[in-house]
Amino acid sequence: NSKDHIDPMIAWTNIRTFIKGSVEALANTDQILDKTGFMQLGKKRCRLDHEGRLKVYDIFVRYQKVLADLDLWDDNDRISMLLKRLKEVLDNDHKSFERVKQSKIYVDEIQDYTQSEILLFFLLSGPGNLFLAGDPAQSVIEGIDFRFEEIRSVGYFVTDPTSRDLIPEKPRKVTVNFRSHSGVLDTAAAILRRLFDVFPDSAKELGEDRGVFEGPRPGVFCNVRVDRLRTLITEKLNGVVILTHDEKVSYWKRALADYPLVYGIRGAKGLEFKRVIILGFFVDMPNDLQKPWRDFLLGREVSKQELEVKVKLLYTAVTRCIEQLFFAETVRSIAGDAFVRWTTTTSIHPTVLATRQNVDEVEKMVLTQDEWIANGLENAEVAESHADSNIEESYLMLEKALFCFEQGKNDELARKVRTHRASLLFRLNLEEGRVSGSPGTIEFNSALLVEQLASENLLLEVRRLLTLSVLPLLGQYTKEQMEKNILSKLPIESTDSPFT
Repeated sequence: NSKDHIDPMIAWTNIRTFIKGSVEALANTDQILDKTGFMQLGKKRCRLDHEGRLKVYDIFVRYQKVLADLDLWDDNDRISMLLKRLKEVLDNDHKSFERVKQSKIYVDEIQDYTQSEILLFFLLSGPGNLFLAGDPAQSVIEGIDFRFEEIRSVGYFVTDPTSRDLIPEKPRKVTVNFRSHSGVLDTAAAILRRLFDVFPDSAKELGEDRGVFEGPRPGVFCNVRVDRLRTLITEKLNGVVILTHDEKVSYWKRALADYPLVYGIRGAKGLEFKRVIILGFFVDMPNDLQKPWRDFLLGREVSKQELEVKVKLLYTAVTRCIEQLFFAETVRSIAGDAFVRWTTTTSIHPTVLATRQNVDEVEKMVLTQDEWIANGLENAEVAESHADSNIEESYLMLEKALFCFEQGKNDELARKVRTHRASLLFRLNLEEGRVSGSPGTIEFNSALLVEQLASENLLLEVRRLLTLSVLPLLGQYTKEQMEKNILSKLPIESTDSPFT
């Protein structure tokens, strides 16, 4: 009921980050932080009040019962099991541990990881052999509440008192931005200042990024019709990337006539784009966050903690842009109107951050063939990173890569992507039981795909197709012959992209 209501994402974040993903949880035999330990976490670390923590722990107990009743596990359980197995190997089978140990580990986007996942990096490399980089203001992954202090806590947890020199040093701040110009960075800095003013414990306060060159202010399209936006994208800004809420990607893709370069903001984190339109960010905000957004921008008191992650989401979207940034709202909203006023006038913010524009005023911009191909390669590499764990996401990224290669008129790379997509679709259909026919028919179709993949030098995808999707369907003799004559000759991993 409304009296006992707590935002589901706030509940999940506290469960994943603290109750199951903290070093305090891992110190317990069952690798779960008990109720007393959760209630005793510092106020800056866990920003829920006493009543909120009681509600979350009650939800957690019910959640664990559902997992047990349905014989399910979650990401925290997976990491806990990995840590347990790694510890057993470290204690009892040093030779096996040496096979998985890494001399150095470099991790970007460290703010996307729980303490238990960071501990895994520590154990695999040793605390003195880690290089970690991240931006706490981009902590927008669902279920993660990150501070850089969490890393040093892991260091204290994993090292003994005689090895304190191995604890990671305090983070070094990098504030010179070589990617984006001042027009983009000024807007990002203004968003950060409001974040730290209203949510002072949301992230370690960082210095504002300084660009090495000047650039235009972002443009704002207010109450723009969708059909005019479609025309703008196809006739003047073809190649511009659309960023929107992740759950709205399919909607906006359809609304823009199946324009392929529509990304969810979370999905685009870590990427960079020459031209960006942040579309429908405010109108697509939940109704109960519309007035809090307005109050946030106007400098009023804000009590909605769930607003914090939305502010970080906007900051993340803005910082994806290199050259030309636009905000587009197709329908007026309370939050959208406040943002337009905040960015385009001096009535709230001391300086003008953005300029209201009409779509007719935008000059035509064309990407070169090299720029199209470079964008396609970046999408293809992201697709490759998802190919083992998330076939659907990998397929969608390849769709974007194909569009870029076709626009760049590179038939060879476009052909590679089509072949790769065909294999992903086949794997996805196999996993979901949508492939009909006898095992012999499936084997024949997979053989055709393997031949096509091999001709395009997509050998890692050959291995995935055979190992993950085809091998389990084959008889014992055929399986043994495939492992002996084919799989043993394929690479296990590669540091080079098959598209380069």
